[in-house]
Parts: sequence; structure tokens; C-alpha cells
Amino acid sequence: MIFEETPARDAYRVAIWGGWRRFIGYLPPGYDVRANLLLGNAIGRSSAGSRERIEANLRRAFPERDDIQTLALQTFETHISHQYIPMSFKRITPRNAANYLRIEGLQHLEALRKAQTGAVFMHPHMGPAQLPLCTLGALGYPMHQIGGGQVTGLSKIGQWASDWRHRLEEDMQVTLHDGKDFLRPIIRALEEGAFVMTTCDGTGGGEELGRRVVANVLGHRMHIPISPVFLALAAGVPLLTLSTHRNPTKGAAFRTEIGPPIELNREQPRKKVLEEGANAVGDFLSDVLSRYPADWHFWDHFEPGRFLESPV
Repeated sequence: MIFEETPARDAYRVAIWGGWRRFIGYLPPGYDVRANLLLGNAIGRSSAGSRERIEANLRRAFPERDDIQTLALQTFETHISHQYIPMSFKRITPRNAANYLRIEGLQHLEALRKAQTGAVFMHPHMGPAQLPLCTLGALGYPMHQIGGGQVTGLSKIGQWASDWRHRLEEDMQVTLHDGKDFLRPIIRALEEGAFVMTTCDGTGGGEELGRRVVANVLGHRMHIPISPVFLALAAGVPLLTLSTHRNPTKGAAFRTEIGPPIELNREQPRKKVLEEGANAVGDFLSDVLSRYPADWHFWDHFEPGRFLESPV
């Protein structure tokens, strides 16, 4: 979700990365995440123009739904919970991890550790996308993340806020890789048993990284990255899915679902495997976006000329 650079936005950034950051640090573990959801709701209610664009794109994906306005408002909650989750990274420990995130599918990680093999976890930008990364790292799993994609056109204050976020990311007990660098260190880490998280929808911010192909997502032709499939093939490790969304039960505000390994016919030519892998990514995105539409960040990109293929 991208907002216009204005003096008012800069004033907001100063308030958030100054006073708000200190305020939520005093809240009990997990309540800081819920406070960010409330802040996102307030921002969504005051952002009529952005909300209308998101509503239009949600209707493009789900013409039959009658709760589009509610979903659009909730996407702002999702965006803010993601933007400010680094403020909580230092607070997450094995003792309080359940206050922050409910994790389903840990048996798949345990099976990988038992087999002493690494794995690639492809995930969309849903919920606080780095929350499972931080939480799993705090629980002792060998977590790595491929990042990158620069937010372009930031003001001086905007860059200051972005630098704050990157400093707080260093509080995670994980290894971060720049997606613009050579892939060999990532492949080596996978071969040595690392669990690497990488996105399968986009990077946002105006600069996309890696090769993309077109696959069907929610009945539309969408440009999606195939780097998760490529990495799994290059390192000879399993490819699994991971998605994060609101927790409908008591406890943590968010829940992460970790799926079993995706079957890839690795005996075929690599080009064919990548094509089939891209279709698997499209099917995965269609499934999780249908089930948890309010938890995706990029509805403002779900239109022709951006994430979707432009008409001929």
C-alpha cells in the first residue's frame, strides 16, 4: 500500500516513530500488535480516496461479495500492523511468542530439521509479513529472509522512518539477505539446512526484483515471481507455503499457516518445472487471498498495468 508524500505524512511519521513507538513498548506483549490494528482502522476511515481504489480492485477479484467496504477498511489495519511490527521484534521471546502469533504446521519444520534439510518458504505479503520470521527465529529455527525492493521517492523524513524500520529489523534472531545480491550465499545456506522465506506476490514500493511470469490468480492474469521455485530447484530442497492472517480464535491477533512441501516434478527440464511451479504459486495465491482477502497488502496493485497483465 503506497501513500502520497506530503508534509502531513511527514508529521505523522515523526509522531509514529517517536511517541507511538515508545507508547506501544509499554503495553503487555501482544497488545502492541492489537494497538497497531486499531491505528490502522482509524487511518483507513480517514483515507477515502485510497479506500475507494482498494474497493474497486477487491470488486475486480470478488464481484460476488457484498462486504467489500468492510474488507477495504481492514486492509488498512493489515498495512499498519505490518509497517510497525518491527517495533515489537525486540520484545518477542520463546516465553511470550504465543501472545504474538499462533503457528500451525510446525510439524513440517520439525520434519525438515529431523531430516537435516533446508527449505524455501514462499509467502505472500499478508498480515505482519515478518512476524512469523521473527517468531520462528526466536523459537530457535534457522530462519533467513530474502528482502529488497526499494521504496522510491521518499521524503527526507520518509527515509528517516525507513531507516528506523531497518534498524529494528536487526533485533530479529534471523539472517537477512538482499535480493539484489548474488544468490550463491542463499543457496549455500539452504544446502546447510537454513529455512529461507521469500515472497511470491511482489515487493511493492516501486521496484520489483527477480524474474516474473504470468499465471492465473483469482481469474486474472497476474505477474508473479518464480524465485521461490528457482531457489528450491537450485538448492535441491523442498518448497513449502506460509501465510499469515488474522486469528479467528482467542489468543494472538494473527495466525500463520505452514503447508506441506509442494510436489515438483524435478525430473523434467527446468523450464517446464518453473512453469508448473508458477502455476502452483498462482493456485496458492488464489486460495489464500480468497480465504483471507483483508489480510493482503497489495489490493491497490491488483489492476491492469500493475500486478495484472495489461489488455492487448
